[in-house]
Amino acid sequence: MQNLLSANLFHLRRHKAFWAAAGFMVVYALAEAVGLYRQGDSVVGDGLFAFLSFFGVVLAAFCTLYLGTEYHDGTIRNKVAAGFRRGQIYGAYLLACLLGGVILWAVYVVAYLAVGLPLLGGELGSLVQLGTSLLGCLLITAVWVSLYTCLVNLIQAKSTVTAAAILLAFAMLLGSMFLYSRLDEPQVYPYTDRGFVAGEINPNYLQGAQRAVYEALFDLLPDGQGMQILTQSVEAPRELGIHAGVAVGLVALTTGLGAAGFQRKNLK
Repeated sequence: MQNLLSANLFHLRRHKAFWAAAGFMVVYALAEAVGLYRQGDSVVGDGLFAFLSFFGVVLAAFCTLYLGTEYHDGTIRNKVAAGFRRGQIYGAYLLACLLGGVILWAVYVVAYLAVGLPLLGGELGSLVQLGTSLLGCLLITAVWVSLYTCLVNLIQAKSTVTAAAILLAFAMLLGSMFLYSRLDEPQVYPYTDRGFVAGEINPNYLQGAQRAVYEALFDLLPDGQGMQILTQSVEAPRELGIHAGVAVGLVALTTGLGAAGFQRKNLK
């Protein structure tokens, strides 16, 4: 397993998709820091996790292109012929993609802080919030990586799986944005009448079982969890525990499906 992981990381360092993704993360980090500085009244902690708004799409392209190349070049077939078990090979690729994803968002954070600290100062906010956000990023990255690794092993064509993963990433992002907009509806619309503050009931406000379903879907989607980190609404142990449980469940499900598909996959 260790030899497989070392070989995967060596190939990862030389893969164009990884370096292209890293370059994009640096550019976005610099743009985010400068943009916040121009807006004024911002602190460096405001944009520390801004990459979560698009990271699912970046990982979709990176993971599928990297793993697709491994299939296309016959690297995986050679590993099977060398006597490695398919479960070991799948696990090593999953860990390599996860480490690559962590490196990518670490690149963003380093680049953002390098520019953001001189421009915005050193206020990062609550240490508890920072810690839960970092843990949440790791969990979300694991969900995305396990999902895209599963897709690569279920879809044969390299170009098809990349397009499917990117479309799925956008679908999850748009779905999370819709859920957020519905959940963020105010219960009443405040207005002033003869010097008194009154309120008008908002008919679009979600209540009861319908609201519970929307909240469950929002917690289920990795982009939904990312939006909650961006809005700094995940700090309590209960909220973090729910997210961790959902993430672990999704990783287990997609890894199980992907590993089962890889066991039956024709590598010729």
